[in-house]
Amino acid sequence: MANVEEHVNATAENGLSRLDLVGASAGASVEFDSRPHFISNSKTTGDNLLSVLRRQFADLGENDTFDFCVAFVSEGGLTCLVQMLSELKARGIKGRLLTSTYLNFNSPDVYRKLLTYDNIETRVYQQNLHAKGYMFNRSGLNTVIVGSSNLTDRALTCNQEWNVLFRSYGADGAVGDLKREFELLWNCSETAPLTETWISHYREYISTATAPRPKGKAAFSDGSTIAVLGENEASSKKIKPNKMQEKALEALAALHERRDPRALLVSATGTGKTYLSAFDVKAAAPVRILFLAHRKRILTASMASYKKLLGDNYTYGLYRAGGDGTEFTCTFAMCSTICGYLDKIDAELFDYIVIDEAHRVGAKGYQRILEHFKPKFCLGMTATPNRTDGYDVFALFNHVIAYQITLQDALREDMLAPFHYFGIADLAIDEEEQSDFTLFSKLTSEARVNHIIDKIEEYSVKKDGRKGLVFCSRLEEARELAKRFTERGYKSDAIDGSDSDAERDEVIRKLESGELEYIFSVNILNEGVDIPSVNQIIMLRRTESSIVFVQQLGRGLRKADDKESTLVLDFIGNYQQNFLIPVALSGDKTYNKDRLRSIVKEGSTVIPGASTVSFDRVSEGRIYQAIDQGDFTAARFLKEEYANLKHVLGKIPRLADFDLNQSIDPLLFIKKYGSYHAFLKKADQKEYKVDFTATQEKILRSISMGLANGKRYEELLILNRLLHGVEGAKVNVDELVSNRSEGRRVILASAIRALTGEFNPKADPSLVVRNGKFLAFNFGMLEALRDEEFRRQVIEVVEFGLSRHASLYCERYKDTAFTLNAKYTYEEACRLLGWEKAPNYQNISGYIYYAPTNVFPVFINYDKAPDISDTIKYEDRFTSDRTLIAISKKKRYLSSPEIKRLMECPGNGMKVYLFIRKNTEDKGGKEFYFLGEMTPTGHFSPTVTKANESVVEIGYELDIPVRRDIYEYITSVFVEGDEA
Repeated sequence: MANVEEHVNATAENGLSRLDLVGASAGASVEFDSRPHFISNSKTTGDNLLSVLRRQFADLGENDTFDFCVAFVSEGGLTCLVQMLSELKARGIKGRLLTSTYLNFNSPDVYRKLLTYDNIETRVYQQNLHAKGYMFNRSGLNTVIVGSSNLTDRALTCNQEWNVLFRSYGADGAVGDLKREFELLWNCSETAPLTETWISHYREYISTATAPRPKGKAAFSDGSTIAVLGENEASSKKIKPNKMQEKALEALAALHERRDPRALLVSATGTGKTYLSAFDVKAAAPVRILFLAHRKRILTASMASYKKLLGDNYTYGLYRAGGDGTEFTCTFAMCSTICGYLDKIDAELFDYIVIDEAHRVGAKGYQRILEHFKPKFCLGMTATPNRTDGYDVFALFNHVIAYQITLQDALREDMLAPFHYFGIADLAIDEEEQSDFTLFSKLTSEARVNHIIDKIEEYSVKKDGRKGLVFCSRLEEARELAKRFTERGYKSDAIDGSDSDAERDEVIRKLESGELEYIFSVNILNEGVDIPSVNQIIMLRRTESSIVFVQQLGRGLRKADDKESTLVLDFIGNYQQNFLIPVALSGDKTYNKDRLRSIVKEGSTVIPGASTVSFDRVSEGRIYQAIDQGDFTAARFLKEEYANLKHVLGKIPRLADFDLNQSIDPLLFIKKYGSYHAFLKKADQKEYKVDFTATQEKILRSISMGLANGKRYEELLILNRLLHGVEGAKVNVDELVSNRSEGRRVILASAIRALTGEFNPKADPSLVVRNGKFLAFNFGMLEALRDEEFRRQVIEVVEFGLSRHASLYCERYKDTAFTLNAKYTYEEACRLLGWEKAPNYQNISGYIYYAPTNVFPVFINYDKAPDISDTIKYEDRFTSDRTLIAISKKKRYLSSPEIKRLMECPGNGMKVYLFIRKNTEDKGGKEFYFLGEMTPTGHFSPTVTKANESVVEIGYELDIPVRRDIYEYITSVFVEGDEA
């Protein structure tokens, strides 16, 4: 293959994708990259050792093997790999793992789990071993990773680790030395084969060892404070705020300084909201405090936390019905109790009021309480302020957000236990078309119970001490599954809203004590319940709300002793709203489809900290399908997302506000309505009273639709200079083209044609006029800009486009206007390629040659719609992440003009660019990934379609390999029939 070194270099830069060799099937004589490659757990490059190991596993063929030598294997580290190890087991790929008893680190559960893989032989070196090496033996090619990473979740994902990957054919040099050393350790007298008997002896030994293996916080924490470790946890240590709590306290101090009466603290479950409020109470030193919640369990736990932190500064107690509130200086009250006796309590009695679970303030009881009391300060605390019931929580707190700690922030700062999420295909059950009885029968069938239990066993490393919460779709399902689990030996119970607080507390107590393994429920455990020891979350219901998903996930993320991480199993059916799963896991609410797809494929590099995300093949396909078919420009959806941000801000958001608040991508409003102004006129008629003339509407629509995405900045640059100049301002073209390459001059000329309306006169209004070397607004634009609100909105769109360009499109590919891996429509591609006039896009049909600039863009729909005509149902296909077979238009021969041009390329100077999309079913997704330049390989093969039409197969080699997540998404095959 030509340019092997460039190929490997580029591939290495592409996240070690397909690093092992170029053309492995060619045998040992094929050139490969033998240079070492550095691997670190880098969020900057979006790669970590776990991702590299998964890719190496995925590339193993039928007769390939792997050998690992690692001193430590943690429960979390093994959990990270269980899905891949199960796939290797199913494929019959064999491996060996050598670990050790060093420091008694490895748990008996880890050894027990390893013994379940009959394709992996495990041996234990019973002396001090500190090596960390991973070897993959593939058709004679040895790929080795050595360095500092043990097989622990943190070492694989987020610790500062240094590892090196290198490869070699045969057993020469360092690779040979490593393999020989492995064999020596594997076969030495100090090494024992892993057996049930050995595990039994080891379990007995560590139970009596003088230096038992580390566990709990000591095993995984790097110094998190007690304020995070658990609000119920007693300690003699001095309690100090953690780093994020310190920032929140600074923000609260500033609010007190300016005498704000109310504020909202938005903080993820398990991040120490109660302690944070107590820290602020300590700093503010109020005379009397009232702490409100809706459950007694919350109040008693919170009171214990306040006592620990505030000590003898206050007296503490629960409010008693009928009292006047003066019994204690720090009173803890249930809303339902105190609201019945407000007439007995002085409105100004309490200086500081704390409302836990503040998203409940829309209830009448809370409304009455807040209307009655007049404190100096009221702090609302919640993890989920955006409510599905439509109540504006933010308005009640004057749209003042004291501080916000998201789930992602908390994971990044190690405030929560890491989780290992696995998306698993559920049995095919159509919940829309089943009768209640039939649906219940299927949800609780023997087959589904077997499927759930089998998967729990497959993915669980921990055998004893499981404490799981199981979330179901229906109450009857929860009760029946709890019964069936208990019958199968998994002690379980179900709770619901009809249970009293005492009954619920008793069930929770049994889980905490180990008398139960699982609690089944629907929504009753979503909030207000803290069970730090929970180490499994099982989701048996469809995801219909990212808010509820995060609530349920958060139930298992509190840190606790003897808890290394939390296992999350999500049983995924074929549901339209499956796209909410990557939204919830990542916290990315832009609803950008490419970001969501990237999270599905590379979630473990996106989620902060040691947490990981993995999907089996069927569930992955189901989510891809939901993303493709999701209509994120539906009017109702857009109005809801707009209203959410408006509630937060207390005003109509501007375009930039959506990005600043990490909200929905505002380009979706423009995509649906033509401009943000047009959306506001439809969606917010009550407050938005702006009207423009028809000409102004057309101009605003053209700028919004064509330029707000920021894909080319030249038009935006010209408009920005004209808008910020004095009336009659001009732009000197000579200044714009100075020191530009020929390619950049073509781009600028194209941008000018777009602004003058020459590129597409039927669709785009003329905005500027060219007079010699100067550009200026034409008369119509100048007249429109006399309206100050119109001018403000045009400037807003232009500045938004410049911001988008700076963040997403500033790194251009070679001498083009494109950004590698970005997406472009037919119109955008032709405009940015420098077409003088917009072509008839229906005539492109796969590719089009443009003679003035000698370019040949190729547009490929990789998946063909099932009902497409046989005359054009060809097989365009990747043969690797750098090579492609494409099919010509029909009725083409080796003598056809475009085929002859390709055969003469690159000698004729023609540039061939690849634009590709997976399918045409992506709603609103008429965009193609730009994958750069490609060159014909010389493979030109005449053939015929099923309809007996003549075509030519054309082989291409890409300049840069396709980015891993895009390649796997494009080439993935969704097979719904693979579920259990």
